[in-house]
Amino acid sequence: MKKPFGFIVSLCLAGAAVNAGSAMAAQGNASPTPAAPAASLTPGTNVHDSAGEVIGKIAQVEGGKVAVAVEDRGVVIPANAFVATPKGPALNVTKAKLLASVKQAAQENDAAVSAALKVGADVRSAGGSAVLGQVKAVAADSALLTTGAGDVTVPRSVLFVSNAGLATTLSAQQFAAAVAQSRAAAAPAN
Repeated sequence: MKKPFGFIVSLCLAGAAVNAGSAMAAQGNASPTPAAPAASLTPGTNVHDSAGEVIGKIAQVEGGKVAVAVEDRGVVIPANAFVATPKGPALNVTKAKLLASVKQAAQENDAAVSAALKVGADVRSAGGSAVLGQVKAVAADSALLTTGAGDVTVPRSVLFVSNAGLATTLSAQQFAAAVAQSRAAAAPAN
């Protein structure tokens, strides 16, 4: 039975995980700017660009990485790429350059996923350490995975190609929790 995975989109920031941190870290100011204190990097906090414009909101902070919701995509940025400003945490890049980088990375990811998304392919966790399932079927916007918990449909937007191969933007624990939540939501009411 297929299980809806629509709620995963919110876990994945409504898009593919794109690590734009290295590109943004390379964009420096002429003068050094103090790093944003870790305490200012909390979910719900606005992130600004180098011109002071709001880029998006912090969605999650984990292990030295900050997930930022930027329009209809998510960006994972190293925490040390943020700088402190009077408005709050910011990045040394303009919103336009960031969006262009995100769009380019998303196009490259879409092409890589299309090439790797084949029946029988293993799908790994975000860290690549766990095989979450195998591709059973491919649709235009999703893939049906055979997992230990049964068949699960995942949106293509949560898939990317890592060094280990086809992967999701979810850790093994997040994936298991999402499957459990999906099963509970799909269970008939008594």
